[in-house]
Amino acid sequence: MNCKNSELVRRSGFYAAIAAFSLLAGCGGGDGGGGDTTGATAGGPPVDYTYRVPGSKPDGWTVADAAALGMSVELLEEMINAIGDGEYPIADSVSIAYRGRLVLDETLRTRLDEFDGWVGNTDPAMHAQFSVSKSVAGILTGIAIDQGVIGGVDTAFLSLFDYPGYQNWDERKNDITVGDVLTMRLGFEWDEWDPPYFDPDNMLLEFYDRETDYAKGLLDLPLVAGPGEQYAYNTVASVSLGQAIENAGPLTLIDFGTTFLAVPLQIGELEVRETPTGLPDLGSGLYLVTRDMLKFGQLFADGGVWNGQRIVSEQWVGASTLAHVELRWLEPEAWDWQVDGYGYQWWTGYFEFDGRRLASYAARGYGQQVLMVIPELELVVAVNSHGYEETAEQANQVFALIARFIIPAVPAG
Repeated sequence: MNCKNSELVRRSGFYAAIAAFSLLAGCGGGDGGGGDTTGATAGGPPVDYTYRVPGSKPDGWTVADAAALGMSVELLEEMINAIGDGEYPIADSVSIAYRGRLVLDETLRTRLDEFDGWVGNTDPAMHAQFSVSKSVAGILTGIAIDQGVIGGVDTAFLSLFDYPGYQNWDERKNDITVGDVLTMRLGFEWDEWDPPYFDPDNMLLEFYDRETDYAKGLLDLPLVAGPGEQYAYNTVASVSLGQAIENAGPLTLIDFGTTFLAVPLQIGELEVRETPTGLPDLGSGLYLVTRDMLKFGQLFADGGVWNGQRIVSEQWVGASTLAHVELRWLEPEAWDWQVDGYGYQWWTGYFEFDGRRLASYAARGYGQQVLMVIPELELVVAVNSHGYEETAEQANQVFALIARFIIPAVPAG
């Protein structure tokens, strides 16, 4: 493989990330960390974009001309020009697969930001994924269950750790299952959304400041609800899934992920932050080029198969993208994509289009990193962005881009 610095995985200290969040808070968010990242398509002009077939690389993708598959090239051109003209200023890159073929792959950002410094990244095409990492944690958990490394979603989560004891002990902690962790229903006292991430009083940042072993710190928290009863979005839960996979062995998490996911998916570049104990952070620490990010969605669109090779079971794909938790209250009605639930580290929802409700599922990350799969249209879309101010307008930009340009570009079935 053509791997950056001859490494598949490069790691860096995690506390640099906390310092960067503090910097964002002190600067009031600035320009969202992205600077002037729009205005130029890699290898092409900033406006008057003309569609081009993605370059062919030895990375497993079959590239195709969108027009040859019946897609509207005019709408794709309008989309890239709208980004370049500043209508969707947070978008850094867009990759699209239709009917299993890569039909568009454009990187628009030309400047790095402080998040690239967390891992020493110098490639504008490589992008922080933030919580898209959680969906990768879900895939790896499924592979571990498929292989018998972990017994199943009903496995007691504490059985995967060998800590001698826990603070705030409650017998109900024994009832927490792997499935509860996957669906963010552990029952712990936890709220990492209020105040927001760039606020120094955010619970997640406070946790990182005081804890070294994140899994132990999580399991030490007091329970406020029975396991499986109450949803609370929890980044540390996803990190702890990685710790559980490593504990179950025999491979380290890095080796497990490399051997059974990154190599089969032909991921050429991947960087990841480490926790203080040296564990890859599957809560928010992955960095990928958008073209490789898209592969995780295509893997699920094809039922767990990539280029004819089974990577994760079809049963796991189905279970992961099922709404185990109903979350219809999360999103404002003005959004173009409506969330309706949460699966095994994947969000579920729908677009309303041409009198139809298009069921879909997505991996989503801070700053509006979005990996969207719309099965009915055989469509997978990956967008990386720098919407780090997390305003309501920024929050809908990627979904609006998909609804306005990409879905209508697909030929009517």
